This record gives sequence, structure tokens and C-alpha cells, in this order.
Amino acid sequence: MTGTLRDYARAAIGAGLGILCTGLIALSVVPGDWHSAVFLIAPMGASAVILFCLPSSPLAQPWAILAGNTLAALAGVFFSQLLPQQLVFAAALAMLCAIALMFALRCLHPPSGAVALTAVLGGEAIHSLGYSFVWWPVLANSLLLVLTAWLYHTLTGYRYPAAHHEHAPNSPTHMHYQFGFKTEDLQTALGQFHEVLDIHPEQLQSLLEQTELIAYRRKLEAIECREIMRPVSTTLEFGDPLETAWQTILKQTEPAIPVVNKAQLVIGLLSVSDFMRHAKAESYREVAPALKRLIRWSPTTHSDKPEVVGQIMTTPAITISEHMHLMHTIPLMTSHHLQLLPVVDGANKLVGMLTQTDVIRALYR
Repeated sequence: MTGTLRDYARAAIGAGLGILCTGLIALSVVPGDWHSAVFLIAPMGASAVILFCLPSSPLAQPWAILAGNTLAALAGVFFSQLLPQQLVFAAALAMLCAIALMFALRCLHPPSGAVALTAVLGGEAIHSLGYSFVWWPVLANSLLLVLTAWLYHTLTGYRYPAAHHEHAPNSPTHMHYQFGFKTEDLQTALGQFHEVLDIHPEQLQSLLEQTELIAYRRKLEAIECREIMRPVSTTLEFGDPLETAWQTILKQTEPAIPVVNKAQLVIGLLSVSDFMRHAKAESYREVAPALKRLIRWSPTTHSDKPEVVGQIMTTPAITISEHMHLMHTIPLMTSHHLQLLPVVDGANKLVGMLTQTDVIRALYR
């Protein structure tokens, strides 16, 4: 079991408050003598455990508790009326039917099994309600408990219902820590268990990615980019002529040259592929003539082709902080197919370059 003492206390307090609020609100609606009225059923205690202790579980989501409990109550009432003299068989059939319906409608909620049994074995007070038992107290209790759980989790800083479809990246360049598996591979692996697992596939994928991140941290320790980056030998500016930039690239060993403004902020990257992309050669033999036409300076005041670096550079450029750990650069490079990353300081000014060679050299050491 995971979690801290604080998490356990928060869950226990939440479950207690959930049952208290649900019971008090339901009781306030009951007219007349409340001693003989059914306003709170026992299965809500099991639902409270799941909603407050395991709020991110698929079994704890609103659709699961509301639909699951309602379907189970319907099945229980139906079979209790169909077989009033055979309650044991009615209970078994109600359980079977409730589980089948929950699987079919993707609303599995374990306490719903107790709801079905309550409808069959709850005694005269329950049987006298008939199908009203479905709406009161089952659906009413379930709805009140869900609303209480939502309010409590929101006030204590937790997300409920769990938004499994959302990914909250830490930056615009979200990094994926994956060791070669795809979503389909994960689904196939889960299917080989031949059992229902109480975890959402996206939760499991996130767990695996986080595990790999921890492994990176353990293996690479605390190597920062500033320790292995290389100094910047050459930069270009937006208005540099293409012919000058082409000659500069041919003399460089790095795969790209950073383009900066007057404040030394990186505004783009220029590589040979940028020239090739804008040369638009239709065949291999036309590459050289197309490049010559591209980099040749137009003598007129107007031109229908790019003339300066800023018109063909790759932008925006992905940069990294000089204090970023090496472990973060590896998935960033692989997920974006980058050979080079400009390194910036706290003021976002260019201070160095990090290439794949630098990373491999650091890993080898």
C-alpha cells in the first residue's frame, strides 16, 4: 500500500465526513418518524472507502458509483419480486445480473454488489419500497456521496473526478519518458493478465514513465548541462545574408548554428536542412543549381525568394537551461529528433551548445 500517514488521515477524515454529510442531508428529507425510514444504506460505507481512499481508481469515478449502484438496485429489486420465496437464488441472480450490466456499461463498482444483496435480503423495510428503493435511498445516497467527495477532494487540493484523458505537460515541449513501448503494446500486455485490473491504462503508462525518470536520476545522478556543454563558437543574426551563412555552416562541425538577436536570445536554428528545404530542388542533379539560386543575393529591391537567415531558419528553437540535468535532455532529444540544443542561462541568453556527441561522451564517462 502506497501513501503517507497524512494521506491515510486525509482519506479517513474524508470518508467520515462523506458519510456524515450524506446521512444528515438524506435524514433531513425523510418526513415523519425517521426511526422507521430508510435514509442511508450500509453499502455506502464501502463506496466511501473507494471514493475517499482511492479517488483516482476507475472504480471510484462518478459514473461507476452512480450507474453501478443504480443498476445493482434495479437487479436486486427485480429478482426479489420475481422470486420472493427463494431469496438465496434471487440474491445470486441479482449479483450475476448486476455484474454483467456493470461490465457492459463500463461502470464496475464493487460496493454495488452489496447494494444488490441489500435489495434482496434487506428485509421488509426494503422490500416495501419496491422500485422506489432504486431512487431512494440508493441513487440519492450515491449522488450525495459523489458531491461530498468532489467538494472534499477539491478543497484538499486533489483532482476528482480523475481526468485520465488529460496530460499536463511541464512545458510546451512535453517530454515522453518511454522505453520503446506504445499504447497498443501496453493494452496487449494488460490483456494477457486475463483479469480485471484496478488501474487505468494511462495511469499505468504514467507510472512506467515516472519509474524510468527515477531510474535516469539514479544512474545519471546530478550531471547538469553546464558541466558538459561546449562553448558557442559561432552565431548568426536574423539579417545575415544567406551566402555568408552558407559559407559559415560549411566551416562548422556542429549540425546547426544558433540564430540570436542583439540581446543574445535564441530566436532560431539554422542547418543545412533549412537550405535544402527552401532550395526546393526537384531532383538530385538540381540540388547544386537550386542552392546557388537560393544563396545568391538579389540585386533588386524586391525578391520572391528568401534573402536572409531569418527567412529560412527553424523557429521557435527549443532551448534548455544550463542547470537542467542530463537525464532530461535524452528524452527531449529523442522525442523531437534533435541533434543540438542551445543552452541558456537564467536570463535566457545563449551560453553554450549541447550535442548528441556531448551526451554520449558524458554517458560513456
